[in-house]
Amino acid sequence: MSHVFELVSFTVKNGDNALAKRREAMEHAKKLKGFVRYHALVNTEDNKHFADLVEWASLEDAQAAAEKVMTLPAFQGMMAEIDSVESMKHFNIDKIAE
Repeated sequence: MSHVFELVSFTVKNGDNALAKRREAMEHAKKLKGFVRYHALVNTEDNKHFADLVEWASLEDAQAAAEKVMTLPAFQGMMAEIDSVESMKHFNIDKIAE
């Protein structure tokens, strides 16, 4: 089974505060079951529009992590910075071109 990618697009209240809080949260995300890789993205035209591309070992790991992130104290600083979530979806790889 291939890894699962979680893509979350969201806006934040304050770009600078959110960057710092997300970087802190990323360190804790590494400890969650099934964590593989985390790409933290910022819109080039709007520094309050973020996207997270997180790679997980399985869909079950991704879903379990999403539930934990909502309640674990280590993630509450970042959660408080989120203004709105535009989308949160899980994807499988179809094909990679290199």
